[in-house]
Amino acid sequence: MVDTARDYRILVAEYALGLLERRVKGWGLPWPLNKGRALELLEDVRKRLLKVKYSFLPADMLVASDDLAGVVLGARELAGLLLPPAGFQVPREARARLALAEMRWALSILLGLPQRFKLGEENYPEYAVDVVGVEVTRVEPLTERLKTTRASAGSFALTIVTNIEEIRVGEVRAAALLPPVEFHGVVSEAMYASEPLGDKGLVGKRVPRRLLSGEVAAQVRRLVGERR
Repeated sequence: MVDTARDYRILVAEYALGLLERRVKGWGLPWPLNKGRALELLEDVRKRLLKVKYSFLPADMLVASDDLAGVVLGARELAGLLLPPAGFQVPREARARLALAEMRWALSILLGLPQRFKLGEENYPEYAVDVVGVEVTRVEPLTERLKTTRASAGSFALTIVTNIEEIRVGEVRAAALLPPVEFHGVVSEAMYASEPLGDKGLVGKRVPRRLLSGEVAAQVRRLVGERR
């Protein structure tokens, strides 16, 4: 049985849902939104997530549950409402790009809940977010201490701002997809979460927990308000 009431996967999903709600209520983005329908969906997803939270089901039963399926279906419809239409040119200003990156991250958290529960019944903070192998493809200075990098995860690419001085093009590292952060006008979509891995076979795949730095767990705990 999973202690779903305290499971980091559920707690981070609740955080993501709150982030989406704040973005919807304060919209101000230059593409149309059916705010009424979006708020209805958010409320429905919240109710279903609450049922999941207090279900205390084993992981295999949880993955097959109607309520978890409802969370995913609601998140899919929200994606259609919140994300810009195909071909829409998102303004280059950091405010709009950060808002879009946050919504994409929050939706991915909700959509990926079933896969994260398939990782097992252990309540590891690292299981609450996606952590994928990436290959560093570009490194550029941003400030004296920060670098802007691009990293390929195979089917998608990430912009990651880092203070790792020795980071190099061609390295394979784990990248933890945490809530996006803006640094000096650049939106960072993830955090490097390991030393160089030396295995290009990990690119685009979930990196085993044993290879990750402790900072991933620390960031997840901060996200859900846990102090240690």
